[in-house]
Amino acid sequence: MANIENIDEMKSYLTPREENEMTASYQNTTSISCPVCEESFDYLVVCKQSETSLSLGKVMNLCTVTGEDGRLFLFTHE
Repeated sequence: MANIENIDEMKSYLTPREENEMTASYQNTTSISCPVCEESFDYLVVCKQSETSLSLGKVMNLCTVTGEDGRLFLFTHE
């Protein structure tokens, strides 16, 4: 299981893309491995609220981790 502190630290190695009151997204431009499946991921999406709506523009696989504080971390694989 992925360690949430490691995911928060991981964000410093990713390229910030979009942020609003509900989500923040980071692009994996350095081929970091997903902490869930250990494959390289494309984006990390952090859900900041317990209820969040996402609009996905394309079909992709997702790996998810939920933090103790309720934050949902989505790792996208195109």
